[in-house]
Amino acid sequence: MSIYVNAIFQFYGQKILFFHRNSILLQWSTLLLGLVLCGFIPVVSATSDQDPFPNIPFQIFSNFILSQFSHQVSLATVMTVLLTMTSNSDLLNLHARQQHPKAPSEVGQVATGWIKALARALENRLGVTTESLFCEVDHKSQLSANQVTSHIGLKLDGLSKVLNLHPYSKEGQFLGKLKPVSDFAIQPVHIICPLSMECETTSCQSRAIHRQTRDRDIPQVTLIKGTKIYDDIPVLGGQCGTCQTIYHADHERVKGDDGTWTKLYLNSAKYLKIGQSIWVDRIFSGMVLNGYYHFHASASAFTEFWNQSCWKFQKTTSRKISRRQVWQAFVQESVRRVATTSGFDLELPDR
Repeated sequence: MSIYVNAIFQFYGQKILFFHRNSILLQWSTLLLGLVLCGFIPVVSATSDQDPFPNIPFQIFSNFILSQFSHQVSLATVMTVLLTMTSNSDLLNLHARQQHPKAPSEVGQVATGWIKALARALENRLGVTTESLFCEVDHKSQLSANQVTSHIGLKLDGLSKVLNLHPYSKEGQFLGKLKPVSDFAIQPVHIICPLSMECETTSCQSRAIHRQTRDRDIPQVTLIKGTKIYDDIPVLGGQCGTCQTIYHADHERVKGDDGTWTKLYLNSAKYLKIGQSIWVDRIFSGMVLNGYYHFHASASAFTEFWNQSCWKFQKTTSRKISRRQVWQAFVQESVRRVATTSGFDLELPDR
């Protein structure tokens, strides 16, 4: 590269010297020299470290399942097989490479040791449900234990090709190493809503709880479940039409006989509100509590740890958590654990 750059400098230097009396030509020559040199600057393109989830038509997937598995196979078994395939891209790379020999002494194998190991692990996971992976034409009862594993391996091999989880084309051309498969496209939709399914006031005789939050007023918050961050999660509140009790995910507002409102903190709450637009599950709040007591971590230390270990490596539009939010998680979790151990629910005057 240095030879070419020196040649360019020498060539355009002579041109610039020749036109030094003409300022306009000098400016254009300088600009052209800069543009040419920019062409030698290495360009780095950012590539994703994950492959998208298989986006094949459902009909193709369904036809494979119906032709290879029993018609009585359950949805849970099918999902287990599917997620097994998308979670083992490294093993599928090894399996596919052994199917396509390159060196003179290599021999291609269909049922490799890699896919057999995956099949055996799937057998152990499914237990007696493994029977549903075989259709009538397989005659499973006549197969030995090793043949059963090999048959399952061949089915997994076929499924990997249907799902495009195979780094080679049909002609045997290498297409590129498989990367870990992203589950972003199949993430579930979460909604934070009251835990109670009916009014718990005695006088209401278990009436249904109606949604209180209007469509235009539904807040969109950040939800942290364990170490996973979910953006734009709706939060809904409910209300009993008879006693006017208001139900939220983490507390209830009960109207007394004197017209005053009381706030009841729910010990059984699944989610806790720790900020204006951030909710967490009890796993996260439990992590904060354990960090305080077992590691003697301060709010600032836990905040820095979580932001650097979890928030930093996730695709999210939310901001980093703050020290105040961590402290709020500690308080909220402490209140409920103390109340649960004491055998009562904390009630305080509202506001």
